[in-house]
Amino acid sequence: MHHPKYYIAEHSFSIQYMQRKGFTEMNAPHGHEGYELYYLLNGERTYFINQHVYTAEKGSMIIINPHDLHRTSSSEVQEFERILINFSHDFIKPLLACSRYPLLPFPAHTNFISYPLREQTAVEQLLLEMKKECSLKKEGYEDVVRALLFQLLFNIYRALKNGGQTEVKQLHPMNEKISEIASYIHDHYHETITLNGLAERFYISPSYLSRVFKKVTGFHLHEYLRHIRIREAKKYLRDTDEKILNIAGQAGFNHISHFNKVFKDIVGIPPLQYRKKSRDA
Repeated sequence: MHHPKYYIAEHSFSIQYMQRKGFTEMNAPHGHEGYELYYLLNGERTYFINQHVYTAEKGSMIIINPHDLHRTSSSEVQEFERILINFSHDFIKPLLACSRYPLLPFPAHTNFISYPLREQTAVEQLLLEMKKECSLKKEGYEDVVRALLFQLLFNIYRALKNGGQTEVKQLHPMNEKISEIASYIHDHYHETITLNGLAERFYISPSYLSRVFKKVTGFHLHEYLRHIRIREAKKYLRDTDEKILNIAGQAGFNHISHFNKVFKDIVGIPPLQYRKKSRDA
């Protein structure tokens, strides 16, 4: 089945509805320069975001900040229906400037909302109206979509203020253990971390840890560690004037040449070029 993706203003906003059956997963975890909203209309999905695993069901909203590492895959319920939105800060900036509320970025370490049934209709109407406007492309539809997105951000802001709406379904013990391990890596990325060391710390055999970590996160363990280190290095490059050598060390790399190679492999450009590009944006 074809599921068209609609774009506005050179990909500064996109929306797509999708319905699928059978096992599906992202080829690899990834991050974006912009924001992402993933709303599940039906079914169930497993979502790995940064260092946490979530089980999303009908009425779940996954909220992704720029540079959040994430991946979605099938749970035991191998069918789903969702709407996915991606947008840049600049797309919604004109309306954010009119508000005194901190709608963006989303609060750190808050990636999941479980809307109660009585509130799901209002959220779904906003999403489907955005999709309809993008499909029909009537005069001024870009502004209408921007206004609908602004309303949705307020809805999310209010939901996050109400802690009762962010309860997460109980995880499978395996997923819970992987969340613990990913959190440990996130907190200790600048230290020496090995598969055997993690297996010993968390009382799991190295082979089982390696296999299950890849299944849940989409990463081999050493790949995940590299991505976390490079993500932290990108923050230093964007937000400080630290020398590249110092940033490499703070991110857990012992050799600048290794840091430069891994950074370019993951980001696509060298560290200095990334710093310049992020500041020119």
